[in-house]
Amino acid sequence: MQTETPRPESSDTGSASAAVGGSGSGFARSSMHLGLRTIGLPAGVLALIVIFAMQSSVFLTVANFQNVGLQAAALAMIAFGQCFVVLTAGFDLSVGATASLVSVVAAMAMQDFGIVPGVLVGVAAGACVGLVNGLVVARMDVAPFVATLAMLSVATGLGLMLSDGTPVGGLPSDFTALATQQVVGIPVPVVGAVVVFLAGLVTLHGTRVGRHIYAIGGNPDAARLSGIRVAAITTLTYVVCSAFSALGGLVLTARVGSGQPTFAGDLALQSITAVVIGGVSLAGGQGSIVGVAFGVLFVSILANGLNLLGVSSYTQMLVLGVALVVVVVADRRARARRSGR
Repeated sequence: MQTETPRPESSDTGSASAAVGGSGSGFARSSMHLGLRTIGLPAGVLALIVIFAMQSSVFLTVANFQNVGLQAAALAMIAFGQCFVVLTAGFDLSVGATASLVSVVAAMAMQDFGIVPGVLVGVAAGACVGLVNGLVVARMDVAPFVATLAMLSVATGLGLMLSDGTPVGGLPSDFTALATQQVVGIPVPVVGAVVVFLAGLVTLHGTRVGRHIYAIGGNPDAARLSGIRVAAITTLTYVVCSAFSALGGLVLTARVGSGQPTFAGDLALQSITAVVIGGVSLAGGQGSIVGVAFGVLFVSILANGLNLLGVSSYTQMLVLGVALVVVVVADRRARARRSGR
């Protein structure tokens, strides 16, 4: 491989170019790594299906797969939003609290104004949460862990205050029916998750904004030198994340038939686990929303299979936590090998 003699006077420009395009050798190593992850994850999902099919006669039934789809729909929407933030080397711990707050706000709005205004108010409330998160992280330079952890507390407290700590009932029957309705045999929430997936796929892999998100995650300083509005794009990712979380919260609200202020507390762990298992690096700038979709399938099928085998929810949380640690450690070692350390 030929190497070029470094030119000091263009070092900043070179760094900026690397943020957007990357060097040839680095790109090759990254592509090989992503290729292995792309092959390995679907194989892992298939292995889970085979294992649980052997252990449970119910697992391969149409009804069970529809149940898996219903369980995965809300998580998928939230994980797709989480993907945007993680690609910028951040993460959002408040997604579960946001979904719960949206559940309460949307339910209260539906009681007075109907389904469509309630949905719009709920999504707007979620987007506002994301806007605050983004401004605190990008404009005030607060670490994502601190900013979103604080928002988790704020959103949870606000949801409990608005609902007096009790479920908000009286939802329109047409809204709650969406949780069980089907389109050509596919549950409506699953169709909604596919639409969110396609929107995220087009944004990340087919627009300039998507390229800028990857560039910021790869090297924010170089991205800034390239003329990318780092603060604005970073804020946008948090808005998208919370808006997608709002949609997930609406799906959960339709399923339980009421606005619930505390029903989505574990979705932050689940969504980050799905994103990381799906090959998105916590260091930012690497990964695909397609991988996240397989990560959601992995987490959802694992949970469903363990439920069928009678494994407690507490043990499932333990398994997810261990899986997250293992994948993060593997990702860090892989990045160290690629960088030659």
